[in-house]
Formats: sequence, C-alpha cells, structure tokens
Amino acid sequence: MGRVAGMVVLGALLALPVCHAAAAGAAGRPAPGATPEDTAQRFYGWVLAHGGGGLPTAKERGRLAAVLAPSLVQLLKEASETEARCIRVTPKGDKGDIIEGDLFVDVYEGANEVAYGELRKVDDDHASLPVQLVLVDRRQPLAHPHRAYIWSDTVVLRRENARWWVHDVQFKGNRSLVGSLTEYIESGAKNCLPPGS
Repeated sequence: MGRVAGMVVLGALLALPVCHAAAAGAAGRPAPGATPEDTAQRFYGWVLAHGGGGLPTAKERGRLAAVLAPSLVQLLKEASETEARCIRVTPKGDKGDIIEGDLFVDVYEGANEVAYGELRKVDDDHASLPVQLVLVDRRQPLAHPHRAYIWSDTVVLRRENARWWVHDVQFKGNRSLVGSLTEYIESGAKNCLPPGS
C-alpha cells in the first residue's frame, strides 16, 4: 500500500469515532429523567450555573421541577415562604433568618465542577450516585494549598411514573438537603412569628 493510500485509510479510521459521536449527538440526549445519570447531570448542570445564591426563586424552582422530585420542589417552596416570613418579622436593620450560600452542595461558596462516581442501584426504582465536587478559588495562585477544595456528596434518585428524579442530596456528617430544608422550615415556624404572637 502506498504512502498516500495508507494515509487515506488511517484518516478514515481516525474519523470513525467522530462520525459515531456525531451520530449519537444527532440521535439526541436521552429524554429528561430517562436515566438516573441523565437526571443527575441535568441537576448539576443547573447547580453549577446558578449555585451560591441561597434558595431558588419561583422561576428557578420551575426549571428545577424538571429534575427534582415534586416533594423536594414543595420543600423548596415552603422554605422560601418561611424565609419571606422571617424577613417580614425581623426588625429593620437586623439580619433575618435566611438561607445563604449554596444550598445544593456541601460547601457555602458552591462548586465549579463535578465528577460522577459509579451509580449504585438499590432496585429498579431507587439509586444513589456519589459525586466529587470541586471548588477552585481563582484568586489564589496556581498550586496554592487553598486554591482547590474537593469533597463528596451523594445524590439520591428515585424513579416514579417512568422518570428518574432527584429526591435528596446527602452531605457529610449525616446531613442532607431535605434534612436542612425541613429543619429550617420547622425553626421558622417557631422563631419567625409576628411580635406579640
């Protein structure tokens, strides 16, 4: 085989993975919620783009409803109502009982990137996905010991009505997203009361 012919064959072989990837892309991404991995990727896609801002707005909750279980969306709504009530009853000039920082990851400042571990299926309708999250503080110079922080969270997923949903996120120290929201709502019910109540 001549040099030119060999280069043509080599070029064709190298192009095969690209053609395959293009064909897969043309077929499209799985329907939202089709797999637990897809749900987790869509969730973290939103989290990384919007993190660090406390509770999501009503509009953001609407977008998150595509990946979060309805019960979790409802908890977020109740937490927002609690926060609004706490702000209303807080004397002017004081800081109300509000949720600050990134709610969806275990670090106040949020995350810049995520790496997915191996999916653990409990059964056909329950799974968990460990993730490694990364926060890079670009204010620090390269190789500085405080430039990058890496930690692990676990996404809890359930399939309902033929769709996978994020039901919770487990943090270290036996804490979780659902637990934090529930605790905040219960605390607000006791502490964020109008004067004289």
